[in-house]
Amino acid sequence: MEVHDKLTNLLADEAFQTEIRNFDDYNAEKQKRIQGQYELSEEELAYARKFIAGLVFIPVALAAEERKQASKRLMSRLAATPDSAEHRLRSRSMMQWVSHIAAILSIPLLLTTIYFYYQASTGTPNLNSLTASQKTFNTFRAPLGAKTQVVLPDGSLVWLNSGSSLSFPSVFTGSTREVKLKGEAYFEVTKNESMPMQVSTNQLTVKVYGTTFNVNGFADNGKVETTLVEGKVTLILKASHKEYLLEPGYSASYDIRSQEIRASEVDEMDVFTGWKDGKMLFQNEPFAGIVNKLERWYNVDIEMTDPSLGNYTLYATFIDENIEQVLDIFASSIPITINYIKREKQPDGSYSKRKIVISRDVNKVTY
Repeated sequence: MEVHDKLTNLLADEAFQTEIRNFDDYNAEKQKRIQGQYELSEEELAYARKFIAGLVFIPVALAAEERKQASKRLMSRLAATPDSAEHRLRSRSMMQWVSHIAAILSIPLLLTTIYFYYQASTGTPNLNSLTASQKTFNTFRAPLGAKTQVVLPDGSLVWLNSGSSLSFPSVFTGSTREVKLKGEAYFEVTKNESMPMQVSTNQLTVKVYGTTFNVNGFADNGKVETTLVEGKVTLILKASHKEYLLEPGYSASYDIRSQEIRASEVDEMDVFTGWKDGKMLFQNEPFAGIVNKLERWYNVDIEMTDPSLGNYTLYATFIDENIEQVLDIFASSIPITINYIKREKQPDGSYSKRKIVISRDVNKVTY
């Protein structure tokens, strides 16, 4: 049995998934026994652990029709490969694998799984034989309404927030590990001082030496925020080429219009990083900014008929609440009424994006 076939079968096995997820909790004797039981080499074991670490087992509630359409679109994309014997074989192999584990993993999770499968099935390229095409950047996206995790070629872990994308090469070469971010991501970077990582956004570059941090480049409020949990990073402004050192426990906010950067100590780290664990925390945040985040988080369109509603500032913490529950809580604090527009079925069988209209309630008194 070929290596990738062996790993394919194991990674679709729920018992194996459980063993690998709990691997760090076992003593050395049991870890050795698991490795022997599944006849894994050190490299295969390391890959399986990285693979499972990249999966977030969150149940996703989808209507039967939506699940059917999502699966159909996914299979169509997998089939759209170049017309060569090698690509056709790989496509069929992947589709068989996807079908095999579809009963175990959710559709959004499959997007992450497919990426890792492709990395495993193509193997690790030889650094001395890299072609120009192999050195090009690959882009991985987190769809709206979903979050996902990516393992970079150096073993670094990245959580991508909804609507975000990350580009990086198949193999890091040269003096830096360059990645490009659009949106928001949480990084746990493998330490390598001789080859620092550089995370580039449109406005600035974060130079990383091995650390844990969050970058929010959505710039909804005209600012890019970098929050350092631990380690060492410097911020390089693209407009002025100035470089700033950020201390652990601090968040730096770069104002795009004034091109100024300000750092402040973080009182509640979850405000900046809680999203990766399914938490939304708002502290004295304008309702307009909250609405922007809710649109990405729940993959909905929200229209405010009165723009002045966006000036209300709010404190709130949400964990696993749906959009109706979240907006109902806000409606108890500010004078709004909420209208949920019925979704329409499209000619291709899919449904229109969910739309919510928020209006001012002139008769409501809030405290």
